[in-house]
Formats: sequence, C-alpha cells, structure tokens
Amino acid sequence: MRIGLDGKVLTLRAGGTGRYAINLTRAMLAEAAARRPDVDFVVFTGPQTSRAVMEEFRGACDECFLGAKSSVIRSLTLVPAALRRRRIDVFHGMDHVGIPLVGKTGKCVVTVHDVIPLILPETFTLRHRLVARTALARVRRKADLTIVPSLAVKDDVVRCLGLPDDRIVVTPEGCDPRFRPAAARSLDEAAVRYRLPPRYLLAVGMRDPRKNLTTLLRAFARLRQRGGIEPGLQLVLAGPRGRLDEPVFRTVRSLGLEQVVRFPGFIDDDDLPAVYSGAELFVFPSLYEGFGLPLLEAMACGVPVITSNISSMPEVAGGAALLVDPRDVRGLAAAIEQVLRDEALRGRLRDAGIARAGRFSWETAARQTLDAYASLV
Repeated sequence: MRIGLDGKVLTLRAGGTGRYAINLTRAMLAEAAARRPDVDFVVFTGPQTSRAVMEEFRGACDECFLGAKSSVIRSLTLVPAALRRRRIDVFHGMDHVGIPLVGKTGKCVVTVHDVIPLILPETFTLRHRLVARTALARVRRKADLTIVPSLAVKDDVVRCLGLPDDRIVVTPEGCDPRFRPAAARSLDEAAVRYRLPPRYLLAVGMRDPRKNLTTLLRAFARLRQRGGIEPGLQLVLAGPRGRLDEPVFRTVRSLGLEQVVRFPGFIDDDDLPAVYSGAELFVFPSLYEGFGLPLLEAMACGVPVITSNISSMPEVAGGAALLVDPRDVRGLAAAIEQVLRDEALRGRLRDAGIARAGRFSWETAARQTLDAYASLV
C-alpha cells in the first residue's frame, strides 16, 4: 500500500495543524517500519515545508517536492499529476484544503481539524471564510474518508457538511512524551529567553478572536481590582500574531494592564515544556477547539488547567480541568481565584492532568490512521 501525504503543513509555523502533521507522520513512519512492511510513504512537500523536519524523516519515506506555495495550484495540477506518477493508493490531505481539485487517483483521506469558519464566521476575514467554505465543500464531494480529532468535530461535520457516519473516523491527537514537568535549569533558561516574570498565568495560542483572550484579560483585570490575586502575578499570552488580533492590544491598553501582561511571541517547540511548567495556572478560554492540544500539553507538564465547557474541550479534559463558561468574565475570574487560593484543588488538578494526558499518544493515532487507510484499499 503506497500512501501519499500532503507535506506542505509539515512546519511548526502552521500552528496546531503543523504539529499534528509532524507528530502523526513521525509516528506512522515508525509504526510502518516496525510492524507494517507492506506500507510505504511519499511525502509531497512544498516551499513551506520545514527542511529540518524532512531531514529527520530522511530514509523512512520518499519525498516529492512540488514547487508552488499556492494550495490552489498544488491541488489543481501538481498533486493530481504527482499522484498518478507515483501510483499512490491513498492520499492524505493533512488539512481541509489538501484534497486534489481534479483528476482524482486512488482514494482520498482528509483531516478536518474543525469547521470554525462555519460556526464562528465573525472570527475570520472574508477571504479566509470563502476559502474554507470552498475547501470544506470539496471535502464533502471528494473525500472517501474524513478523519476528525474529536466527537465534537464529528457532530459538527455531520451537521454542517452532511457527511454520513460511515465516512468519518474519530482519531484523537496525541501528547508528545517530552511534555512533562521541566527541570529547574530549563525553567530558568526559558524565563531568560522569553523574559518571563517570576510568577505568571499562561495562555498559549495564536491571538485571534476565537481564543477569547479579551475575556481572559477582563477577568484578570477584575481580579487585580478586587485583590483576588497577588500583585506580583502577571499574565503571559504566548503565541504568534493572529487574525484580527488588534482588540487584544486595545483591551490591554483600555484596562491599564500594559505593565502586567507579557507577549513573548512564538515559543520555540523545544522551550514549550518549560514555559508550561513555569506557570502557576494554564487558562484556555477558547470559544471553539477541534481538539485543543495545548490542554494536553499543559496537563502533561503538571500545570492546573482552566478551560471552556463547550465544543471539544470537556471531551479532551475528561474531568482533569476546571470548566467554565468562556463568555462569563465573572465566572472565569472566580475560577482563577479558586484555583490559586486552594492548594488541595491545584494538587488534584495537577495529578489528574498528568494522568489524563498520559492516555493520549501519537502511536495510537498512527495505528488508527493506518487502519483507516487500509479500510479503503
């Protein structure tokens, strides 16, 4: 069985989609080498693909470089031609725009991480909404099998795209073993590198409206005004710039939080465990997540977690995090104060989080994905 993987998102700069693609590909290559000699892989890379990642995969798969950045050009001409040339049995688009536009050869599998542009259109630009709607409509017409990371996304795909159950497979993402409580030296090095304060609350992710950081900022300001937290505790909002993120900076200024909110920017993947581990509390008040990988990573690092009570987040947290209404400023502030003041609660959340994160592995995700391929051939 010859598998083609759309490798344009094999880069950490692609956010959660990139991390999914890298970790899943790594685990599938290892699984195939150890137990499935009948499977071989061709990765269809592009200018966006991380060369460091492909160096890691060298020898475990073939590479077919397609020299266009545009997803439309790749899907319209380059990928269909390469699939025929390489005699691919199953092609896996690692995100919803990866499926070939025409000239389908063999079977197509697509991972739909979420349908946020259909559910929260106001959190995206018009161009992004149009691209996503067109791509998801193509998934409905052309994908032989759709992989989703959670039951919540499966429900949304059935409702919004009209896909039948037998064309959807739920494959939860994994938690890399390197996410664990960091040593003191790593904590100190990360603090210096990213200018982190001695004590901080942490939120991680692209700063776009869906992440709901303005509500977190208002809750943080409320706690400071009421004396609900110690004055030295700061808020760290880690991650790259996002779509429509100016309201975040405007809210910081309007609430007078310039001196107590830090924006360290993109955190190198190797430093993430230490940045998580150094936090007093991880807060993830997103309005929608297809899976919510940062939840698992923070829990694996032994950090108490507060997250939203909607979409996939209760499913992923599994009782190991405190759940709140993400639009309720007072409720979020009260939850933060409760966790910070209750040492026993922090301990329970820490222990439960480590145990919960240990139940998710990329090895399991790889086996389930390979089984999905085999079901089509």
